[in-house]
Amino acid sequence: MRLALFADSAPQLLERALAKRTGAEVRAWGFASPLAVRAELEAFAPDAVVLWVCAEAGRFADVGPALALPYRFFVPTLVTRDDGTLGAHALLCPGSLRRRILGWNARLLALAEAHPNLIPIDLDLIQARLGRGATFDARLWEAAALALTPVGADALAKAVADAWAARLGQVRKVLVTDLDDTLWGGIVSEVGPEAIDPDAPGRAAYRAWLRALAARGVLLAVASHNDAPVARAALAHPGLGLRPEDFAAFEADWGPKPAMLRRIAERLHVGLDALVFVDDRPEQRAQVRAALPQVAVPELPADPALWPEALAAENLFETAQVTADDRLRAQSLRDDAARAEAAAEAPSPEAYLADLRQTLAPEPLGPANLARAAQLTQRCNQFNMRGTRHTEAELAGKRGWVYRLSDRFGDLGIVSAVVLEGDFIETWVISCRALNRGVERLILDHLRAQGPIRGEYVPTPRNARCAAVYAENGVPHGS
Repeated sequence: MRLALFADSAPQLLERALAKRTGAEVRAWGFASPLAVRAELEAFAPDAVVLWVCAEAGRFADVGPALALPYRFFVPTLVTRDDGTLGAHALLCPGSLRRRILGWNARLLALAEAHPNLIPIDLDLIQARLGRGATFDARLWEAAALALTPVGADALAKAVADAWAARLGQVRKVLVTDLDDTLWGGIVSEVGPEAIDPDAPGRAAYRAWLRALAARGVLLAVASHNDAPVARAALAHPGLGLRPEDFAAFEADWGPKPAMLRRIAERLHVGLDALVFVDDRPEQRAQVRAALPQVAVPELPADPALWPEALAAENLFETAQVTADDRLRAQSLRDDAARAEAAAEAPSPEAYLADLRQTLAPEPLGPANLARAAQLTQRCNQFNMRGTRHTEAELAGKRGWVYRLSDRFGDLGIVSAVVLEGDFIETWVISCRALNRGVERLILDHLRAQGPIRGEYVPTPRNARCAAVYAENGVPHGS
């Protein structure tokens, strides 16, 4: 992986922080623009470019022309600052430093809306959270044109790394929460379901955060040391603003939390690295970190009133985009309970699939579904035939299909995307929600009905299940 860094200030601190946070080979050009060193940039062949314009330099360079280059750009916002010459009137004066910064940031966001290969990074929010004194030191600026402190550079590098990882399909999809003294105040087995305290400090804001995550498609799950019937009864408490059915997986017993998390991941068809685990007890957090290092386990302040801001600052659920299909996910998983019951009652797997009465509806790849198709390529790991990833901009104008799946229990939304180059299947991804349902054969049957096809399997650390698909279905292929 290669990352190019351009800055109108000294880039050394950020260069080192980016290398540490991303693990990429980083090459920096200080006081330069990508267009000015285009030949050098092409020779370096970066996978992405960080283009950093700092407010301190006062140049307010236009990043628009650089977007003509065929790279993914990460561009930090300008940090909020003011020279104090106009007081509150700085917000009203078009020529003030404050208004120029706000205007530049607004233009950056407008560019990002028009150019999917531009990803804004909210450096202004980073400064707001850490404080101006933590991110900027006037002595470093005067002595070496360093516009960020080491702390600020590391925070910006982490934000870039998070955004880059999300576009490579490394996203967290599930929030697993403890219950007692986490979702509410009190121990339900001691006080009873009716006497838990939903209004204990920090808990209402924590639950509001969970509801916001669920609204954008993150799945909620429970891992609690409790008797299951008692815990379920407490979840029905009217003061919580959450219901038992809002949780896609529920684990409540007296066994180890790591075992619960493994079962949750298996139940939801995700990797352990898709989980975030929140628990008020330090020893439980430590146990999960030690047993399951893939799981993200944020440290919580001792005072629960500080939890919401601390969790927000962790940026645990970076995403490349949010689509309508994300919001279908929770309902689809609730429908899975009925599917599981039908599977248990069916005399054979074949009978179960027949009883599902599945409908796979193909749609040509186009403007209405490009966002979802790109998201699938970025997120699908278990079934990603060649390990390919695409942005929405990269898919524009390409030929291919997306596939919407429904059955007698409900709509699973768009679950697969195929990109074709002639008769070659350049990209084929299927959501984990649609695996083990015979969808692969249905898709290949549809593609073969359009004409000859050929494929290729490229192994990745997580797509072994794709290895035999072409051979089992008689598709010419290489690997």
